[in-house]
Amino acid sequence: MLAEIRHFNDAQHHAAHLRSWQQVYDQISSGRFCSSLSRLNTGQLEVFREVLNQRVVQYGRAPADMVHFAIPIHAPLPLTLQGRSVGSHAITALRSNEEFIMHVPPEVDSIQLSVRNEDLAALAPEFYQQLSGQRHWQPVIQVRPEQLASTRSTLLGVFEQALENPDLLEFAGSQKLVQHQLISLLLDMLHDSVPEQRLNLTYATHSDIVRRSQAIVMDCSDEPVTVLDLCQQLRVSRRTLQNSFQLIANTTPVDYLRSIRLNAVRRMLLSPAHAARGIREAAAYWGFYHLGHFARDYRKLFCELPSDTRSRGLLQ
Repeated sequence: MLAEIRHFNDAQHHAAHLRSWQQVYDQISSGRFCSSLSRLNTGQLEVFREVLNQRVVQYGRAPADMVHFAIPIHAPLPLTLQGRSVGSHAITALRSNEEFIMHVPPEVDSIQLSVRNEDLAALAPEFYQQLSGQRHWQPVIQVRPEQLASTRSTLLGVFEQALENPDLLEFAGSQKLVQHQLISLLLDMLHDSVPEQRLNLTYATHSDIVRRSQAIVMDCSDEPVTVLDLCQQLRVSRRTLQNSFQLIANTTPVDYLRSIRLNAVRRMLLSPAHAARGIREAAAYWGFYHLGHFARDYRKLFCELPSDTRSRGLLQ
């Protein structure tokens, strides 16, 4: 797992630090070059944020076996990819090994996610089929302004928390939660561009989806289960899963799975067998990498702080 922040005063030094990319950055506008590059790599997902102060032309080939998405944080116009204008309410996507040329204006700030083909195919089959099935792929994807703004804000929060707490990402549970949360945010943003078949399901079918979800969670007692896990194993869309939980359990899958993970942390804190494990470690094991949110959600569910629970556990 890699988490780092670097600064550069040369465009090509910046480009070369992204070693999986075969690319060149040529500075076009005049002036001293300054940039920052923040990176997070879990092995299954690479995320980086780059800020460039000068106009740059970027060209080369995207890494193999992955799909690469770029979400603008601040992108003055004009910005073009493959000769197509990238508007203020658009994101870009490059496929595996795709050659590219991108003209980037000064003061651009963007965050990029690279997702393995196999993970995208398993976790988001509808979108992956559309992506791989189009002979003439359009690399610029229009997104509703409100959806882009919401996703951008949440995405930055997840990314920054992960960078600030790299020790928590040493746990497989936290790595998995970060990966799946970022992919879910991406899919939420792309929802309008991926047509979804609407199904008229019976109450019994919705009930069975919730029942089987519970069985999957119980079978995975040693690692966190995510919404994308359930969709993959049940072969249902996220919308179908959401509707089923709302109808049967009067909650969302996200809230339900969070409660399951909070209960798992609580059992760990109360268990004498885990007395040597601190609160940070117990939380990270079950995928809580934002400790402020974890403490808030824990107190809301159990009406006590994690430290209170741990104190009782140490007295046993």
